[in-house]
Amino acid sequence: MKKLRRKSSHTSRRSSRPEGGGCHRAASIDGGASVADKLEALKNLVPSENNSEIKPDQLFQETADYIVLLKTQVFVLQKLIDFYGSQQPQENRNSV
Repeated sequence: MKKLRRKSSHTSRRSSRPEGGGCHRAASIDGGASVADKLEALKNLVPSENNSEIKPDQLFQETADYIVLLKTQVFVLQKLIDFYGSQQPQENRNSV
């Protein structure tokens, strides 16, 4: 008796995905720039005490640290808005 193989639907699901893993944004942003140019652009975005030549791994670490700092600042500012934004100004409380 001959066994029938079931046709996998994996290929049909796969074909519906955009080519390149769906990462169109990364490919479209300055795709022609060299890696050195991109590292230089990143170096200009991240504040650093050491403005001289920096290794890429150190630049990535400083970038990650800077992102954590920015996220912390956003969190603190949101908490301040929640705290002070929920209170009415002093002059409005007297008139109500």
